[in-house]
Amino acid sequence: MALLPKILMEQRLDAYLELDSLRAQLAAAKSDSTKARLLKSLIFYHIDTGLRDGLDAVSAQAIALAERNGDTELAIYGLLGQAELLSLNGEIKGAEKLVLQAGELAKVSGDPLNIFLTDSAMAVLGPDLGDMLQGLLSMTLATSELPNTARGQRMRMLAHLTLAYIYISVEEVDEMVANYTRALEIASAAHIPLDRETILFNLASTLSDVGEKDLARDYYKGLDIIIEQNGHTEGRYYALYGLAWLAYDEENYQETVRLAKEAIDDFDGDPGFDIEFYDLMAAGHARLGNVDEAHKNRKIVMDMYEAYPDLNYEGTDANDQLTEAYILAAEGKHEKAFEVLNKARRGLLNAQFADFQNSVTDMRSSIVTMIEKQKAENALLDAENAYSRLLIALVFIIAAGTTVLLVLQRRHNRAMAEAKHHAEMANKSKSEFLANMSHELRTPLNAILGFSEMMQHKVYGEVGAKQYVDYVDHIHESGKLLLDIINDILDLSKVESGRLIVREEEVSVPTLFDDVVRLTSPRASKKRITVQTSLPPRLPHLRADNRLCKQILLNVVGNAVKFTDEGGKITLGAYRMDDGALMVEVEDNGIGMNPDELEIALTPFGQAGSTATRSHEGTGLGLPLVESLMKLHGGTLALRSVKGAGTVVILKFPAARVLSEAAQPENSA
Repeated sequence: MALLPKILMEQRLDAYLELDSLRAQLAAAKSDSTKARLLKSLIFYHIDTGLRDGLDAVSAQAIALAERNGDTELAIYGLLGQAELLSLNGEIKGAEKLVLQAGELAKVSGDPLNIFLTDSAMAVLGPDLGDMLQGLLSMTLATSELPNTARGQRMRMLAHLTLAYIYISVEEVDEMVANYTRALEIASAAHIPLDRETILFNLASTLSDVGEKDLARDYYKGLDIIIEQNGHTEGRYYALYGLAWLAYDEENYQETVRLAKEAIDDFDGDPGFDIEFYDLMAAGHARLGNVDEAHKNRKIVMDMYEAYPDLNYEGTDANDQLTEAYILAAEGKHEKAFEVLNKARRGLLNAQFADFQNSVTDMRSSIVTMIEKQKAENALLDAENAYSRLLIALVFIIAAGTTVLLVLQRRHNRAMAEAKHHAEMANKSKSEFLANMSHELRTPLNAILGFSEMMQHKVYGEVGAKQYVDYVDHIHESGKLLLDIINDILDLSKVESGRLIVREEEVSVPTLFDDVVRLTSPRASKKRITVQTSLPPRLPHLRADNRLCKQILLNVVGNAVKFTDEGGKITLGAYRMDDGALMVEVEDNGIGMNPDELEIALTPFGQAGSTATRSHEGTGLGLPLVESLMKLHGGTLALRSVKGAGTVVILKFPAARVLSEAAQPENSA
């Protein structure tokens, strides 16, 4: 990732160096106004870095000075500083109360930047409180609505940092990188210090979670470089956390225990991280056969959860059961270990389902927005109908009623503009909501699919009654269908909201075709459909997003398989146009469409055929999504179809995206 060298280069913007400077200035400050300004900056950077040392003192000093001078803004900062300290100590509920108290003061002050600051603090608590959606929405809106003043830019940077933090919990690496990049750009342009350590740690840990181990290790090395630059040796504690998890994932349990012990012994850490360190040591010792050490560390974990109840979450018991299962296995109690492991599996599934229920609850809160959108659209339609009637009346009474009509028309235009504005705002909210719900919906569905697939394959033995086998198949198929539908809706909403980024690279069309044929062959084989490719000997490469191009073709070929009868044929072809553009065509001999059905097929949620006659499942979002993805590449989508004879989908990539020609293999089937 290009972000790593950029962060390492910005030593002048290091928040820890800024904190040292602010402390020195505060010690020398004489006037209350200067102290107030410095205290606000100190608390801001304590919150940004999550630095516990000194935060209690500056927060207490801020509150005392605010009471003496009646400074509402300083009081807000003082409360947020105390809330941050509680959060760092694992007291999430106490932190929430203080943030809400600061929020009430911000509303009284009427300053939108104070209100934003308290919203940001609540958004950071969101993942721990089980409510990420509100934070995502408020921070996303803030990035565009905050003023372009010096203070507004600092808050805009904070909004992007907060968004990146929220996306950690759903492992959305692309969104994290995009928001951290924007925060760094703002910081560099406006000379605003920021916490480079946390950025690198968050990216490294998330990359590790999604399987990018080598890249994660590079980021942890970068973290060590920054620690050398700013002298903040305590940052090594968080680097040890990430490296310990990397060692554990690589089954190097000796190194896992060593790194976790170094962190516990050498640093006064964070309760949330300390729990994980002790849990890693318990599991690591169990895997090494050190039963006594494993029991000792597991007891420390349980005692810490009792001391910090706010750190418990739905999956805590299941995680502890996993560690217990490893210990039982180390003791040779394999049957008991399997029973506990099975409980853990069910517990994790229940936790995933609880997350899904929370997501559904959040979705219900958006229904009001959807209803308002529908009302606004109806109002707009009524206004347009009224305008049409007005024009008809104008023909008859133009001579006598010109003045009256002009007045009415102005009123109508205002009403129509207002209705259109409401419709656009509601539609924007809808798109933002759906785009932000991505992992909230996908994660529990993936869990359902994963566990049902394990049951299908009988990973832990026979399922039991024959009916249960049928039920598992139904669950798995229904889950796959629901995930496909949700993916289409979320992807289309992400495009509509401008949140989908084209990541350009060199794309080989033959390789792309081979991947698509391989992925769609299982479904095609079930219907005995032949999927083949037709390519010229030499074909230029594309400058495009390979993942999105693959998604485009998978949607098109998937549609062709769906609407082609058994024994049919599908052909993927590509060629260069005289104007330099590259054409990709997918042709089938399926059921085809008439002109009216063609028009419907390109409409979101539109499906050819009536509800009574349609025999194929789906949302009708496949082709509209393809068209949107082609537009992102500057391309177009066109359809040719004959009812009963088949359909040709034509994808045109502009000449600007076509690279120099390269030798390619002959036609393949």
